[in-house]
Amino acid sequence: MGIKDHKAKIRMFSIIFIIGFALSSIYGAWMFLKNNVFNNPSSNREVIAEVNGNKIYKDEIEKEFQNMKNYADSILAQKKQQLSQMGVDTKDFQSLPDEVLKEYLLKTLVDRKILLSSSKELKVNVSNGDIEKQVADIQKQAGGKDKLIQYLMANGYNLTTFKEQLKNEMVITKVQEKIQSSLKISDEELKKTYERYKYENFADQTFEEAKPQIMEILNSENGTMLVSSYIYKAETKAKINFKSDEYKKIYENSKAVIAEKEGYKFTKANLNENIISTFFSSQQGYSQSLVDSIKKQLTENLNHLVDIMNKAKAVGIKASPEFSGLGELGDYSKKYYNYIVDTYQPAQEEMTEKFNANRNEYNIKNTIGGYVVGQDYQPSEKDFAELKSQAEGVMKTITKENFAAKAKELSKDPGSKDNGGSLGENTDITQFVPEFVEAVQKAKVGEIVGPVKTDFGYHIIYIQAKDSNDPNKATVSHILLTPSVSEDTKKGLVTRLTKLKEELNNKKVTWEQVDTQEKYNFEIKEHFRKLTKSEPIPGIGNDTALSDRLFEAKIGEIIEHNASFGMFLLVKTSEVQAKEVTLEEVKERIRLELAFEKAEKEIGNVQ
Repeated sequence: MGIKDHKAKIRMFSIIFIIGFALSSIYGAWMFLKNNVFNNPSSNREVIAEVNGNKIYKDEIEKEFQNMKNYADSILAQKKQQLSQMGVDTKDFQSLPDEVLKEYLLKTLVDRKILLSSSKELKVNVSNGDIEKQVADIQKQAGGKDKLIQYLMANGYNLTTFKEQLKNEMVITKVQEKIQSSLKISDEELKKTYERYKYENFADQTFEEAKPQIMEILNSENGTMLVSSYIYKAETKAKINFKSDEYKKIYENSKAVIAEKEGYKFTKANLNENIISTFFSSQQGYSQSLVDSIKKQLTENLNHLVDIMNKAKAVGIKASPEFSGLGELGDYSKKYYNYIVDTYQPAQEEMTEKFNANRNEYNIKNTIGGYVVGQDYQPSEKDFAELKSQAEGVMKTITKENFAAKAKELSKDPGSKDNGGSLGENTDITQFVPEFVEAVQKAKVGEIVGPVKTDFGYHIIYIQAKDSNDPNKATVSHILLTPSVSEDTKKGLVTRLTKLKEELNNKKVTWEQVDTQEKYNFEIKEHFRKLTKSEPIPGIGNDTALSDRLFEAKIGEIIEHNASFGMFLLVKTSEVQAKEVTLEEVKERIRLELAFEKAEKEIGNVQ
C-alpha cells in the first residue's frame, strides 16, 4: 500500500472530525467576502456573541444561513431531477434542516474567532505590504481599483474597512499555518517513512531526493488534526459571551454529546459536519435514516478508535502532546499502524508463497534513465502580429446580422463555433480570461468589439445583453482566431536546440544544469530514472520508434527528435538490464507488503 493510500486508510476517522473543520475553513474563507465585506457594516449591527473580544454579528450568520439554505435547496432540486430521470423515488428526500445549518455556521464562526484571537499568543501578524499585495490581486479580479471601490461603496463599504476585514482573514490563515508547523518531524521519522514506502512510492529516488515530498505528505496528514486539537483546547479557555439567548442555545446544542468513551466524545457539531458533507457529496437527501446511520457510525468509530488507542498504549506508544481530543485518537491510530508495519515478521512459508505467486512483479525490468529537453512549437510575437492583421480584416466584415454565420465559418473555438459563437445566455463572464472580461465590461449592449488579444489568440466579441442586477453576467458571442506557427518560428526553436546540443557534446553545459537552471527556458525539461520500453516518454508521449532509438542508443548519446508538433533532445544516462530475482533479494519488500496487509487487518478488527 502506497503512502497516499496509507494516508487515506489512516483517515478512517477523518470523515467524523477532520473533514468537518476543513470544510468549515474553506467555507469560512468564501463567506468572508460575501458577508463581512459586501454586506453593509452599519454601526447598528446587532452583536449576538463575543469570542475573546471578537464580535459575531446577527446579520453575519443570518445572511449566510440564507445563502447556504438556498444553495442546499438548489442542490436537492438537482438531485431529485437527476434521480427521477433514472427512476429513483425521491419523495422522501428533504433539504438540510435550519437547525443543522445554524448550528454548523455558528460553530464555524466561533472556531474562526478563536483562531483570530490567538494571533497575539502565537505572535502572528500581517504586514501592510501583505495586505496591499492581496488588495492588488483582488483589484485585478474586480477589473481595477476604481471598480473595486465603486462596488465597495455601493454596498456601504470603503477601502479602509475592506482592508481591515481582509487583514483578519489573512491573520486566521497565518494562525492555522503557525499551528500546523508546531509539530516538528525528525529526520528519523522521515527516514522511517521512506523505508516503509520506498518500494511503492520512492523506488527511483534516494532518501534525500524523496525527503521534501515525504515532509509535505506528513505535514498534510498532521495539519488539520493539529488545528482541530488547538481549537479543542483553546475553546475550553475562551471567553465566549453570548448576548442572545437564542444563539446561546444554538451553540450549546452543537456541543451536545452524541457518543462518548473514556473521556473522548463526538458532539452534535461532528454529526452536523457529517450530515452536511454527505448531503453535498452524495446523491442522498436529508432524512432521519441518514441521521441515525451517521450517529451509529460515530459510536462505532469512537469505540474503534479508543480500542486502537489502548492497543497502542499497551506496546508503549505515546501520542504527541500537540494533539488532544479526537486529534489524539488520530495520532494513536496512525502510530499504531506504523508500529505494526515496522515490527511484523511473517513466516518464511508465507513470504515464499507470496514470492512465487508474484514472481514476475518482483523481477527487475529493463529500464533506462535520462533527460528530455525541448518544447512544442508555439506561435511567436510575429505570428501574433500577423494574426492581429488578419483579425482586423475580419472585423471589418462583421455585422450583427452575419456574426453567427461568420463564427461558424471562421471561429477556432470548438465549444461555441457550431452555436454561432454563443457562450450562453446570461453567462458568468468571470470564468473567462481577464482580457475578455474587461472588454465585455467596457462595451455597451449591441456593440461588436475587438480584436481582443488573449493567450488563445484574438477574439471578436458581440455583446448581446447584460444583466442589470449583476455586472458579471452577460449574453455574448465570440469569434476566436488562433495563430499558426510560422516556419521562421519553428526554425528558431530548431536553432536553439541545435546550439544546446553542441554545448552538451562539448561539455560546456551538463544535462543536470539544463534541467535545473531557469536560463534554459524550454517548456519541457524532464528527468526520468526508470523508464520501461512500453511507457510513454515524458513530455512527448507514446512513440514506439523513438522509444526503440532511445533504448538502443549508447549512454550519453544525444538523440534529436523532430516531431510535427515540436522538437526535442533526448539522452540515455543509465540502463538497468532485465533480471530474474531470488526471494532473498526482495525479502524486505515482501515483508513490508505482508506487514501492510497485517496492519490493515488488525486495525480493522480491534475489539
